[in-house]
Amino acid sequence: MKKKFLVLMLTSAMTASMIAGCGSGNAGAGKETTAAESTAAAESTSAGESAAAAESTSNEEYQFVSAQDAVKAAADGSAHVLDVREWSNYGAGRVANSEWQPIFPLEDESLVDNMKAYAEENLKDGEKIYIICNSGQRGAQKTTTVLEEAGIDKNLIYTVEGGAKALAKENGALTTNRVEEGIEWQYAKAADVLAKENAQIVDVRDDAAYAEGHLEKSVQVNLKDFENADAQKSMFDLAADLNKDEPVYFLCYSGNKVAKTAISVLKDAGFDENNLFIIEGGAKDSDVQAAFVK
Repeated sequence: MKKKFLVLMLTSAMTASMIAGCGSGNAGAGKETTAAESTAAAESTSAGESAAAAESTSNEEYQFVSAQDAVKAAADGSAHVLDVREWSNYGAGRVANSEWQPIFPLEDESLVDNMKAYAEENLKDGEKIYIICNSGQRGAQKTTTVLEEAGIDKNLIYTVEGGAKALAKENGALTTNRVEEGIEWQYAKAADVLAKENAQIVDVRDDAAYAEGHLEKSVQVNLKDFENADAQKSMFDLAADLNKDEPVYFLCYSGNKVAKTAISVLKDAGFDENNLFIIEGGAKDSDVQAAFVK
């Protein structure tokens, strides 16, 4: 009995020792996993901090202005508000009195040369330049670099923080209405225009009105819905068929809003506003009425 009791005691002791050993091994594995997780977390935190630091450093290279200040500057003319988005985005909603010179798509290097030429002609007057891109990032950054290369003092160049996305949140900041632009609208008498040989006349009335009667050799774009982005896009597309070096005369219903919208669009298309004229009185003018053909 004593021998059997000793065997049982030894067996129990060995079992307890094995259990303790397994528990100890598992605890060690648990500690090792925790250490690995801690290392990964530390590396992740470090990478995040590095990225944040890099972004902070990058942002320090640029000056920013708020969306509200950009709208105010465009209204009072205290700065050039330069929109560098593609026409599809710009035409859908723009800051009134802003200037359009695209840098998008960014991979189109021909736009760099165009931007430099625009800067040379329009932006070297010592005024501040507020850049609007889609979100206040890549487009504004590339434009800043191009403007500096064109000889613009970097202290005059600002990015509109948040870009068009931030402007869209400001009530009335983006619009398709162009009739209140700070343009010196020029008018030409219908008789004088009709006396010119090969005058460039653009009829911006609707299709039905044009079919009912129009000036011979005029071209037509339906801009009746003058705040419509698609209608303005049609006017913009027609610009490619017009001679920038010759005067362009616009005929609308009465010589007001529709013609003014057309002039604003062509100004964006690179036409000198001094070459753009509204036919006084529009289609209501007696000389125009007398010259209409069908």
